[in-house]
Amino acid sequence: MKSAARILIIDDDADLRESLALYLKIHFNKVSVLGDPRKVHQALNEDEYDLILLDMNFQAGRNDGQEGLYWLKHIRELRPEIMVLLITAYGDIDLAIEALKSGASDFILKPWQNQKLLAALLRAYELKSTKGKLKQFQEQQGKSGNELIQLLEDSARSASSIALLQQARRVAETDAQVLIRGENGTGKSQLARYLHLNSLRKDEPFVSVDLGAIPENLFEAELFGVKKGAFTDAREDRSGLVQQAEGGTLFLDEIGNCSLLHQQKLLRLIQDQSYQTVGSPELRHCNVRIIAASNSDLEKAVSNGLFREDLYYRINTIELRIEALRNRKEDLEVLIDHYLEQHNRKYGRQLVLAPEHRAQLMAYHWPGNIRELSHSLERAVILKEGQFDLDTSSRSGPNNSVRVEESLSLNLEELEARHIHQVLAYYQGNISKTAQHLGVNRNTLYRKLDKYRIQHEV
Repeated sequence: MKSAARILIIDDDADLRESLALYLKIHFNKVSVLGDPRKVHQALNEDEYDLILLDMNFQAGRNDGQEGLYWLKHIRELRPEIMVLLITAYGDIDLAIEALKSGASDFILKPWQNQKLLAALLRAYELKSTKGKLKQFQEQQGKSGNELIQLLEDSARSASSIALLQQARRVAETDAQVLIRGENGTGKSQLARYLHLNSLRKDEPFVSVDLGAIPENLFEAELFGVKKGAFTDAREDRSGLVQQAEGGTLFLDEIGNCSLLHQQKLLRLIQDQSYQTVGSPELRHCNVRIIAASNSDLEKAVSNGLFREDLYYRINTIELRIEALRNRKEDLEVLIDHYLEQHNRKYGRQLVLAPEHRAQLMAYHWPGNIRELSHSLERAVILKEGQFDLDTSSRSGPNNSVRVEESLSLNLEELEARHIHQVLAYYQGNISKTAQHLGVNRNTLYRKLDKYRIQHEV
């Protein structure tokens, strides 16, 4: 199959450019020619190109390549996304180095070998495509990041949220270890990304890992990577999440679910910025900022010997605590508008909230916090049309109806236990759907079911 790359050949030798075009048309869908580089501006305005094959000498008697370098820089200024391959009969190492420094993607000598020329063009086109995808991804990430910053700052109407973001912005400028505390669904991962986006590492990766979701036997491989031959199925080197986060931020969500054995590995990572790839004796160093989060009582876990005290103090240089949504009702107005608009856009709907329905949402207790708010509005957008009555006092599913009770007398563990029981009943005991709704993995849910002695089918 022909490549989709669009190629422009610029050479003053008519025979050469025509024979070159004839060969390349066998392999590429579009090949154009140009004899005078002074017309390149017009050519680029009239059509789109991915690759340009540019001769380095045009005037008779010139062989220093300076003309090619001049037009290379001119093309790069006009269309920096186009890959330019320089072609010349005069091979000179210094000239080749200068050409590559000026932005050329390759340097080809005449007479060329067709297969090598073809390989160079295909390689350049693949690189251009990769750069294009990376740029698109970065733009999407940038847009997503800007939207997140805007959401958090716009919705911070309560005193606690305003103070939290002020503290977060000060902390973000440093590389201090941060522990984010809060109930399930309060937006701990959003706050972690907010810290990253306001830090000096904002242009580097943000890698999030739910420590409770990684099986015990895959923990080290997922975090630290695998060396080829480390075990039977390790047929190639594989990078871990730490390496993927190099230069940026590694967010360790639900760190309280980590076993004591793996806590030791995390301690070395945080304390020494070092780790070992599975199957390798070599100690590798990294440059990552660690942000951890937990909804569990880590202090109690430390006193019970379930969480390392040294790790607790390592991750807790700065603690940021997110209030439950029921304690910051002033934030609700913006959050409701945001998630309603988001889900309307996602599903192509135009759901509208009447004043009385908005009042219902404002008065509700939201035991599942922001996650429950988003899920409730998403479910409503999917199932309803026009204005509707969002009944937050009940959740009905096939053959069952569960009343969500609000009680300010409950402590956090009692509230969590009741919410888990309600969601489990709504999904008729389906563990997978319940875990997905609660935003935890199955293992974490099983532990909580046992902790609160909630009956369930295994």
